[in-house]
Amino acid sequence: MASEGLWPVPGEAPSTEDLSRCVHCGLCLSSCPTYLVTGLEVESPRGRIHFAKLIDEGCSELTPAIARHWDLCLQCRACEAVCPSGVAYGRIQERARAQLAGTPGVQAQRRLRRLMLRNVIARPRLLAAAMAPARWYTGSRVRGTVRGTGVLRLLGRLGTGEQQLPARSGRPFRPGDALAQPVEARERALLFSGCVMGELFGEVHRATGRVLARAGVAAEAPAEQGCCGALHAHDGDLEFARKLARRNIAAFEGSDLPIVVNSAGCGAAMKEYGDLLSGDAKWAGRARAFAARVKDASEYLAEVGGDIPGRLAAKVAYQDACHLAHAQGIREQPRELLRGIAGCELIETPGADVCCGAAGIYSLVQPAMSAGLRSRKAGQFREARPEIVVTANPGCQMQYNAAVAEAGIDARVMHLMEVLDEAHAAAEQSQR
Repeated sequence: MASEGLWPVPGEAPSTEDLSRCVHCGLCLSSCPTYLVTGLEVESPRGRIHFAKLIDEGCSELTPAIARHWDLCLQCRACEAVCPSGVAYGRIQERARAQLAGTPGVQAQRRLRRLMLRNVIARPRLLAAAMAPARWYTGSRVRGTVRGTGVLRLLGRLGTGEQQLPARSGRPFRPGDALAQPVEARERALLFSGCVMGELFGEVHRATGRVLARAGVAAEAPAEQGCCGALHAHDGDLEFARKLARRNIAAFEGSDLPIVVNSAGCGAAMKEYGDLLSGDAKWAGRARAFAARVKDASEYLAEVGGDIPGRLAAKVAYQDACHLAHAQGIREQPRELLRGIAGCELIETPGADVCCGAAGIYSLVQPAMSAGLRSRKAGQFREARPEIVVTANPGCQMQYNAAVAEAGIDARVMHLMEVLDEAHAAAEQSQR
């Protein structure tokens, strides 16, 4: 339970129990991206928890300055992975940010952000309309012309946003769309399609379907599913995140089939629906049952096994998506899948598990810190010179597109499922 403290929204405040688990040992410092960049205690996990403790104990009000320190957090949860006390930092941050909507000095920008997340990201038709120009642009000749003029260098954040777009986005993948099916199915599963992932990275879903089919898995994407609510929860809009969670739980009920997710951020959020809805007597049990079925695509493939051929002669750098490595604890499964591809040279770059700076909408609301973290990745890519940069999250893919451009190297940025699909197709072609 949270104390009364000086929380603007006491019902959503971080619990005193969660805050008291931090013993300020400092082991989190070397893992925190914002601390690595700034070297400031106030931009570290224990610094941000200290502010929360002051408010919880009634020693400080929530000021705009404290709000800025909390807002600079990427919520990558690298600190959780190394914390010996088991501090639930992700939960603390979500509840801390739930307080910001009522904080003088930051209300206007929070309302605007909430408006976008609720009324564009979470509404399929509006999101489709918003994404349509970007999809058209990625495959048009206009893009080559724009890049040829060099004008992107003069456009600042807009130019960076253009570089983040995929080389081609292809057709969107919507809930209910068909997936490739195996010749002989030995397993069945359900695919989560998400919001931005389906609109801008539809080909990743189709590639996932083909990879699952080759493993003997018949998968389908339920039609009633929608946004997972991760972006809303991370922004502190917990009640709306709960609304979206309930919708997805209802959409996937009716079977005990695994729910395969190829977006690390979505998967982490969905595995924590039980915690998100723990205070809802009607939904808590259903949420826990749902969360137990959620599997990252690499995690699921490692479990079902199967002889999936693959051939791809390339130098590959795998970059851990934060919510896959830190929140879900999945590090080796993606690497093992890549090692199983004939001709694939898997290289490890320094800081492969350090946040790239994408972090949902972070690159939009904290462009300076995001750019600093992206530049660190660009420098590592420039040194290692991979031919393919691989990750398992759409936001990371977009950030790495810009990082590769900044590094000035000729490398493709691909989702893990796209790499497996391409390698499997190549191996099948060689066998004909």
